[in-house]
Parts: sequence; C-alpha cells; structure tokens
Amino acid sequence: MNVSEPTSMPVALSQTPAEVRKKRLMDAALNLFAEFGFHGVAVPRIAKEAGVATGSVYNYFESKEELVNELFWTLKQTLKNYYLTDYPIEADASAQFKFIWGRLQQYALDFPEAFQFIEGQLHSSYLSDKCIALQEEVFEIGRVFVRFGQSQGVIAHADPQLIVALFFGAFVQFFKDTRANRQNWSMENSLIYRDLCWKAISVLTS
Repeated sequence: MNVSEPTSMPVALSQTPAEVRKKRLMDAALNLFAEFGFHGVAVPRIAKEAGVATGSVYNYFESKEELVNELFWTLKQTLKNYYLTDYPIEADASAQFKFIWGRLQQYALDFPEAFQFIEGQLHSSYLSDKCIALQEEVFEIGRVFVRFGQSQGVIAHADPQLIVALFFGAFVQFFKDTRANRQNWSMENSLIYRDLCWKAISVLTS
C-alpha cells in the first residue's frame, strides 16, 4: 500500500464543463492545502494549479474560506459514508471496532491527500457551523460504538470522546509516520496498531 501519491476528490459519472472547472479548482486546493496548509496558499496559486484565471475562482466561491469549507464538507461527508455503508450494527463491539478501523484505513488509502487535509482542519477557526456539525456527526459514529461496547461491559468506562480520540489519534499518527517514511503502510502494521488500540480501550484483551 502506498499513501504518498496525490489524489483527487471523488468523481461524478457525468459533469458539465462548469462542474469540471469547479472540480479542477477543488482538486488543486486539496493538493495545495494538504501540503502547505490553508494559510500557506493564496487564491492565485490555486487558480494557477487548476489552470484557470484567478478571477474565475470567484465564479464558484466567494472567498478562500468558502472554498475550504466546501472542500472539507465534501470530503468529510465521503468519510462519513465510508463508516456508515454496511456498518455491522448487529455485530459485537470487537467486530465493530475492526470495521471502523478498516473503513478509516480504506479511506486513507483511497484518498490520502483528502485524509491529510481533513485531519489538519479539525480545530480550524474558519470552519463553518455546517462543517462543525458534520464533524460532530462523524465523531458521534465513534461515540455510539464506544457507548455500545461500554453497555456490553467490553470497553473501558471513560468519556466516549476520550476513547475515540485515543484510537483515532493513533491511526492519524500511523498515517503521518507513513507519509514521513518512518513506518511502512502495510496491512501487517495497520493490524498491529489496531490490535494495540483495542487492547488499550477494552476491558477484555482477547
């Protein structure tokens, strides 16, 4: 597995010319924001990367803040769908945790630039209320899982958000280490991280 190659946003099957130009802008913004951060990229640079005139950007977005919010919302919604599609609601907590970890890994594998971007925006002051609400919806998926495991006596009794932060933070660090070539992005390493996290949050270590 390789998470170092630039990726674009999910593509619709049929797009108008205007939609194609907008997607080029969002792809350019994604790659630049992921590498340099929101404050490290000016609108003219995004336009140049997308191959359009600077003024064209404002045909689609009123400001850089609007662009970053639409980008964040779109990519975060995709991550939410990764979690919810085929979620094993009837399974035990261990199986649910493996599913969540697997979907997080698959998203990072499919869209590495997107994962790096959204992870870097989690506490940004320029996120809109809509984006913050979506972010909480995604965290709530993890908290629901934790509360279920706690009700079954399988997951340690602590603040559910603390437990979500523990295993999500571990995955993010694994991802960052692979991007910096400190770790290999392999299934073996991912399963080691996953199982260590499960042991850390669970009452039962099996």
